[in-house]
Amino acid sequence: MHEELVRIIDTNLEYMIKNSLLYIIQLGTKYNIFKILARNPHYLDIFSEVGVANKALLREFISTLVKLKIAEETPNRLVLNGFSYTLEIPAQDYNLLLSDWVLSLEEIYRMVDFAFITQQHPHVLMDFDKDADFWDMRMNNSFARTYRTLIAKLGNITNKTHLIDIGCGSVSPIELGKNLGPNGYYLGIDYSPAMIEIAKARVEEKEFYWVELKEIDAHIIKPVNEYDVAVMSFVLEYIKDPRTVTRKVMETLKDEGKLIIVEPFRDQFKYIEALEFFEKLNKDFIEFPSSDQIINIIKEEFDVNIERYGKSVLVITKK
Repeated sequence: MHEELVRIIDTNLEYMIKNSLLYIIQLGTKYNIFKILARNPHYLDIFSEVGVANKALLREFISTLVKLKIAEETPNRLVLNGFSYTLEIPAQDYNLLLSDWVLSLEEIYRMVDFAFITQQHPHVLMDFDKDADFWDMRMNNSFARTYRTLIAKLGNITNKTHLIDIGCGSVSPIELGKNLGPNGYYLGIDYSPAMIEIAKARVEEKEFYWVELKEIDAHIIKPVNEYDVAVMSFVLEYIKDPRTVTRKVMETLKDEGKLIIVEPFRDQFKYIEALEFFEKLNKDFIEFPSSDQIINIIKEEFDVNIERYGKSVLVITKK
């Protein structure tokens, strides 16, 4: 059962990235960026000739082209490479694809046109607090439910489990919390007051008294060595100091406790930079982590057993 869920998660992440790459190419065509780059222009000429107001986002787009090796930097100019991309869809992937994440990604793709006018445009809906409803929708689709189901299985979560969820958002407190009652304990932390408020309303409605929620930055959590499971799902990309936070999260675990991480690790997914360009419409986004980076951070300070599940899941057991 684990294997099927892992395949679903990895396959859908692959297609999110593939879709994002195709849209990067569409943007480069739509805004004449490729046409201008074909002349091997000076850097300053690019920013004066491309007709968008948000030059910072244009700079990020050009940087993304370089990271994807669509363009190449020289000391003063940008040169287009002979980029080639083959989209392969194996027949066995079709049954693994989930459809509803496409809706939110399509919405983000549309936001880029408004962000090229100004990052503060009202149609750019990527702020966790101001645009909490949009994020709630993203967290409440079948893809998110799939990785939460996997987390519950890998963590052997029961109604006696004590669990801490870092960056819990608005949906996990109910979806993971329902597995813990009435004798377990769920602590969800998130730095977004709007996300926490949505989650609190749902917890109160369900009367999940074993679920506690705190508005707090993960950098300042206080380790207490009392949790069976810690969860970090799609949160490391927003953390400025992953070393400090990961160490603190590990210190919250009992011996034999498990840290479960779900991420599109950048060392596992080719062209991850395409998806990152769109996620950076959220001002707090930094970059998706490398699995080796996280593993090395943990191994430096803790005696652990590490299990990889596919490309996107790590389970770290504290000895």
